[in-house]
Amino acid sequence: MVIASAGVNVPATGAGGDGVGNPTAEPAATQECRLRRRRRLEPQGSGEAGPSWVRRLRPAASRFSSSSSSQSASQGSSQEEADPEVQEMELAPLTPAGLQPEPVAAVAAQQVWPVAFGSVTMAGRMRIMEDTVSLHPNLCTWAADGSPMHFFAVFDGHGGTHVSALCRERMHDLVAEELEREGAAFLRRRQASSDAARSVSAFLGGPGPAAEPWSEQAEEERAWRAALMRSFRRVDAMAPLACACGRVARPSCGCPLSASGAAARSTGIVGSTAVVAILVRGRLIVANCGDSRAVLCRGPEGTPPVPLSFDHKPNRPDEMERIAATGGRVLFINGYRVRGILAMSRAIGDRLLRPEVIAEPEITITERTVEDQCLILASDGMWDVIDNDIACNVARQCLEDGIPPPAYAAAAAAAGRVPPAAGGVVGHQEEPRCVCAASLLGRLALGRETEDNISVIVVDLKHRE
Repeated sequence: MVIASAGVNVPATGAGGDGVGNPTAEPAATQECRLRRRRRLEPQGSGEAGPSWVRRLRPAASRFSSSSSSQSASQGSSQEEADPEVQEMELAPLTPAGLQPEPVAAVAAQQVWPVAFGSVTMAGRMRIMEDTVSLHPNLCTWAADGSPMHFFAVFDGHGGTHVSALCRERMHDLVAEELEREGAAFLRRRQASSDAARSVSAFLGGPGPAAEPWSEQAEEERAWRAALMRSFRRVDAMAPLACACGRVARPSCGCPLSASGAAARSTGIVGSTAVVAILVRGRLIVANCGDSRAVLCRGPEGTPPVPLSFDHKPNRPDEMERIAATGGRVLFINGYRVRGILAMSRAIGDRLLRPEVIAEPEITITERTVEDQCLILASDGMWDVIDNDIACNVARQCLEDGIPPPAYAAAAAAAGRVPPAAGGVVGHQEEPRCVCAASLLGRLALGRETEDNISVIVVDLKHRE
């Protein structure tokens, strides 16, 4: 339909006329959906560019594809052509600056970057199970665009289950809180940058250089790092008050585990490693504190894996230098240990080993690619006996082999582990194929006679039928 100013005959029906004698526009002109508007022409020589919609209008007359269409349009607008202040224009689609993406962008992100997951924990040859895992798909959304953020973590406790259980119960909540806070601050900074750029442009009469150019990716990464840093510090501050069940209470929560764990907590050498992975859009964010590890399997078989974290061992050159700078010592007693006690240089808790042992994580942010196969998070009970290459080859092969055997699939379904929804949307249950890959890695570590607890999470990063 074509719209015109008052007093102008405009065809609005199909071929054959409208029954009043007015000619009808060609179907091609109707399909073009041209829009006529009345507007004042800009004064000649004026330095004003006019409103934004005027600058983005295009003359529709130049887009007519046939002479017949042009003739029909001219017949219906003879009065308008006589008016020098009226010009036929076609509105181009506009995207207002600073418009926030629609919520459907979050669904698209899930479809482009699929995630399925599974895990296994084994006590192995240890009498006490001190490892814990935390699986929280769709934990929260990133305030900047509504993209879902998925949380996976492995915590390897030592000296008791107090801190590893605390991390399992509280870490994801704290991370979600800090990400929400940083997301709000990110939006304020982005708006302030946009306002500053418009002010500079208005002052200079055109686009001008900004003092501090806005970088969306750099600001996002800064916000994510800050959120994870604060989350680790908050959990570490709670560690001295943690019960063996994971609750924070003073003097005791009164659960059956509180009495048995009181002696261990009083020593002050109770802590946990933490390797946390957050998946958002095409980014993998990994925060590591201790000697648990995250590895990305990328590319076909034989491609070297991509380490996303690096173990905090006391004999690591930079860690040994940091410990020496605090006045501490690294002794070799059944392996390299801080003060001859702890076999790692960073951990949550362990307040009596400060300042040598710190709870500050190292954070890496990695861009995902279509070649990514899976992500493996595991405690040192697995990594001590299985290197990165073997772990990736085993997990990749298990995921590529297809659906697990019927007996295992039935057992997984009985335990509530069902595949995620089709199309790559992340489900809330573990996927049998990923559980099978994690279990196979755990059994392989047992067969290689690991002496520690074993915890493994496998995150499938591809659409698999």
